[in-house]
Order: sequence, then structure tokens, then C-alpha cells
Amino acid sequence: KLLWIQIMYDDAITFGQRQIKKNYRSVTGHFPSAKNNRSIGFESLLEKKLFLSLEFDNTVETYQEQPRIMILKNGKQQKYDVDCFVKRYKKLNLKDELVEVKYLSEFEKYKDTYEKKFTAAKIRCDDIGVDFKFLTELDFNEIYISNIDFLYRFILHQSEDKYDDIILDKLKDKKISALELTNLIMKSQSEYQRVSNNIWKLVARNILKTDLENEKVTMKSIVEINNGSN
Repeated sequence: KLLWIQIMYDDAITFGQRQIKKNYRSVTGHFPSAKNNRSIGFESLLEKKLFLSLEFDNTVETYQEQPRIMILKNGKQQKYDVDCFVKRYKKLNLKDELVEVKYLSEFEKYKDTYEKKFTAAKIRCDDIGVDFKFLTELDFNEIYISNIDFLYRFILHQSEDKYDDIILDKLKDKKISALELTNLIMKSQSEYQRVSNNIWKLVARNILKTDLENEKVTMKSIVEINNGSN
């Protein structure tokens, strides 16, 4: 995938092996990416939130940390390692993106420096044919992030499929709570966890839907078939 991206952009975007350094100011670590089938290094919780949101973005085919471009700043060519490259599905006619994430406090502290850097990056991205996007913590819905963080475990780990057809059949032309749905299906208390896990797996895979934006997902959450899913 990386080779294909670099060929596509004629080496205007390159990728190296990211070295994650321990940082007393922020949380660092590795994010297990299902879309990329590997772990991706993050240097802040904000980057981790970005990666998590990309996993649930159906327009995103793949993404890669720390793409490098050359920018013209103060009359000189400089290397710029951006936080993330996002490759969109071609059939959707959406531009690929280079994304930078920074906490607002950090941006404000070095505002002049960042603004010049981002302006130069936008000019370069226009030349390459990709979008440049700058995000702060204000661009992330914390309720949504918390909900997809919960659902992500059902993407990462295999769970039973035996209840799929039963769940979909029970939800024909109706919407009910996850708890009511579980009670309709389970034949004994021992099945409760397996059935409920199966429901959340279907939500995580976009086969079922619930309100992820406005309230915390619980067994009281209303679920229904996602007729708009691909």
C-alpha cells in the first residue's frame, strides 16, 4: 500500500518508520489498526482519537502515520512530517488528505510558527492534489469517540456470528433497545453476554445502527437495521 501511494504521488509523499519517543507531556503508544492490519504509533491521545475515528469512517480505505512532504518556508525547502495520510475510496471521488492534529493550547502557544507552516503545507498539497486538514480536540465529539472506542473491540476480536440472522429477523421493520432484543433472543441467562456481544459486533460493522453522537451506548440504546449500510 505504501509503495502504491508513493508511486501515485510520484514520491511527493514519502513514508519512513516512525520512532515513538517517550514523552512526559503526552501519552504515546501503538494503536492496533484493523484497516491497516498492523499497529500504528501515536504520539498523543489526540492522534489516537484520529486513528480510531478513521477506522469507523466508511470513506477511508487506508491511512498511514507520519507522511513526509517538502514545503517552501521562509524561502527555503524544508521537510515536513505530517501526522497522518488518509486515502479515500476512489469511487467516492473524494480527495486524499494529509492531516495534522494539535491540541489547541499548543497551537496557540506557537500560533505564528504553525500558521506559516500550515500555509506552506496547503500550497504544497494543492500542487500534489491532496487536501490539507488541521484538527484540534474541538473537532472530536467525545461522546462519539467514547462509543466507537467501546465498539472497536468487536472489530478487533472475533465474536460469534450464530445470532446474526436471528437478530436481523427480530429487527425487521422495528427498532428496540439492545436489552429488549437480547431478551427476545436468549433462551437462558448464559446466552446473555453472547447475544449482546453479537449485537454490538453488528453495530460496529455498520450492519445495525444506534445513536453514537449524542448519548453513551448502553443496553438501553435503541438499535435498528442500517438500511443505508454498504
